[in-house]
Amino acid sequence: MNGLRVLLVEDDFLLNLNLREFLQERGVTVESVYCGAAAFEVIDRGRPLSALISDIDLGPGADGLAVARRARSVYPGLPVVFMSATVAADVTERDVPGSEFIPKPFHLHDVFAALGRELRPKAA
Repeated sequence: MNGLRVLLVEDDFLLNLNLREFLQERGVTVESVYCGAAAFEVIDRGRPLSALISDIDLGPGADGLAVARRARSVYPGLPVVFMSATVAADVTERDVPGSEFIPKPFHLHDVFAALGRELRPKAA
């Protein structure tokens, strides 16, 4: 996974830190933020992204679904992995087709595996 640049959006400080370090230890470049507004800033800078990993419930302001829609408008087909303890997988598929969903709580390896699946070329 070397050479990947991932935007991580997670409002829980410890989970954000642990997931960022876990991915970085596996060669992934991670830009992590804690809210939708900060994610929009990263997306709008236009620096290439390989994937988005986002919690859905980000507290006040834009949620993870809005972040993903914005990211996909700038980077069509961007691989997206959602995490949530409060939202169901069918919501993410309806709002952001082709995304992957991981229910919380999870193991950090689950996110890494989902990222790998999302980065594989899709069958036509």
